[in-house]
Amino acid sequence: MRKFGKYLRIGILCGWRVIFDYFQWILPCSRNPKKKPLSYRYAKARSLVIFLLRHMNIDFVNVDVSSFQSERPVLHVCNHQSAIDPLMYVAMSPRPISFISKMENAKIIVAGRLIKAIDGVFIDREDPRQAIRAFRQAKANMEALGISYCIFPEGTRQRDVYSGIVQDFKPGSLKLAYMAKAPVLVSVQFGSIHAFDKSAGKGRYFHIELLRRYEYEDYKDLTTVELSDAARELIQARLPEITQEDRAYFEAKKNKQKPMKWWKNVPAVI
Repeated sequence: MRKFGKYLRIGILCGWRVIFDYFQWILPCSRNPKKKPLSYRYAKARSLVIFLLRHMNIDFVNVDVSSFQSERPVLHVCNHQSAIDPLMYVAMSPRPISFISKMENAKIIVAGRLIKAIDGVFIDREDPRQAIRAFRQAKANMEALGISYCIFPEGTRQRDVYSGIVQDFKPGSLKLAYMAKAPVLVSVQFGSIHAFDKSAGKGRYFHIELLRRYEYEDYKDLTTVELSDAARELIQARLPEITQEDRAYFEAKKNKQKPMKWWKNVPAVI
């Protein structure tokens, strides 16, 4: 019931903006992205994302901004915990970033259109040929537009986020890095799951940390399996520690002594 109330509150506060943006620019830009420059489309998307996260009361704590300061297009590789993980990346990245997503997400009315509007690509995991075509399109976008991409190689969200376990990576998801000869930034993140979690109080903790940057020269002699395994091991080694930090953060917040409300100390009128 609490979660329903949270969804209802977000819907009331943000629904009008989502509907307005959807018809004003998301729908037309998703149908033909080339009609508007990427700078316009990404600025619009980032403005909407920041508006949504602000009303979700997200606390961006321990965010490693170095992940988003590369002047060259890069491929971000990260663990996946929540449907709003992409929103976190867009909010934190002033430089255009988009996503490699599974084909099923293209059918989500607003999210699918929004990804298309910022030059995201969708992969049919049952059709290798289509996946290669999608990667070629992403490679062309990186070269022509200077856009970076983010991919969550687990392929689906980790439901039990407090387990501290990273699911197996799908090696083929890193093909884009080899095709574009782009740096691969391996990061670990935790906290987006709290966006609708009332138990944590008003503030929502979010942590993202850059673990390693692989230049093309570092991984060109590795297979996609070897690179994906190395990236997963880096994330798996750090994620349990972040999980514990998350618990400690909320425990400290929960036990923090709140200031006395001044009006409760005002003596009654005699």
